Amino acid sequence: MNLHRLIGMFLAMTAFTSVEAALAQSTVTGRTTDYFSNEAPIQGTAPRPLMAGTLWQVRSSGLNCRSQAGANYATARRFQKGEILQVDVGRGGSDEVLSNAKDKHGKPWMRVRSLQGQDYNCYVRANSLYIQPYKRK
Repeated sequence: MNLHRLIGMFLAMTAFTSVEAALAQSTVTGRTTDYFSNEAPIQGTAPRPLMAGTLWQVRSSGLNCRSQAGANYATARRFQKGEILQVDVGRGGSDEVLSNAKDKHGKPWMRVRSLQGQDYNCYVRANSLYIQPYKRK
């Protein structure tokens, strides 16, 4: 494959990448984006000793939140389109853990809690079909 063709393919792929994808470490496949990092521009709040996580908005109706990272685990709760979720940030040494868990297929899953910091103890699929970084209106 020649250099011009590679550059053209790169530019075409970049055109499909949205602003949201640029905000979080991601991988674009087709027209969807996997979010491997849970960083986003708007920070939530959480009561001590919890760390505040970033805010994400549900894009699909009836989004399942699984008991563990993977589609084969039990549904712990469901979220409706438009709901705002906060990342449940873990601790890794002295830094927050900003990487999302991966299932056995390498797909990222984001552990979430309520906007007020209530622990849901569940994971949503970290993909642009289901969630997106929250934007203030």
